[in-house]
Amino acid sequence: MGQLLAGRRDGWSKDQLLVLEALRRSASELEGADEETLAAYLADFSPEQMRGIVSNIKGIYHELLVTRAENIDGDKISAVMFEATNHPGADIEFMMDGNVIREVQLKAVQSRADILEALERYPDTDVFATSEVAALLGGAFGSRVTDSGFSNTKITNETRETLEALIGEDLSEFVSDGLLTSSLLGGAIVARSVLAGSKPSGTDVRSFLESAGVGVGTAFVTDTLLEFL
Repeated sequence: MGQLLAGRRDGWSKDQLLVLEALRRSASELEGADEETLAAYLADFSPEQMRGIVSNIKGIYHELLVTRAENIDGDKISAVMFEATNHPGADIEFMMDGNVIREVQLKAVQSRADILEALERYPDTDVFATSEVAALLGGAFGSRVTDSGFSNTKITNETRETLEALIGEDLSEFVSDGLLTSSLLGGAIVARSVLAGSKPSGTDVRSFLESAGVGVGTAFVTDTLLEFL
């Protein structure tokens, strides 16, 4: 609020304005809300709730970035976001000459498990993933997973910094992708295997993921993760 009172509302960058638009899209009651209303809205959440709120805003911001990039690149293809932020399967439609040519789901994550779960849940919908996890997958899924052209780290930092400017508080503790954003979890699995003299089992992988709070409900996801170890 201090940032707003000091005139911060006139100094938003184009990307910061997209973060604020993502916040407005995150809840129906925020449609058309001014910055004061947005700041007051965020102030009402507990720390536990704030983690989910920030993660959701970050994901919508990624969708807005991809949509904007497609619509200013000068080609005949345009991108349209679905009106509902919880549209099943896809987040964006690509259009040409008034026809839908492709629907994609966007993932602003660094966890390979999130991508694998998305592919299994919606096998007919391709994924645009942030650059880090797209690089980690190394083309393993062909055209099913495409680099969106945006860095998860950059998106995360831009979301956090914009919301911090909005409410005047440090949100770093609420911005996290879980243990899989670093090498700690994978390192722990591999270390255990080295000590045991064998490749980690599916049970080991599932156990570590569950202890990290990552839901892995199928053998497909666990088996695919093993291929990367």
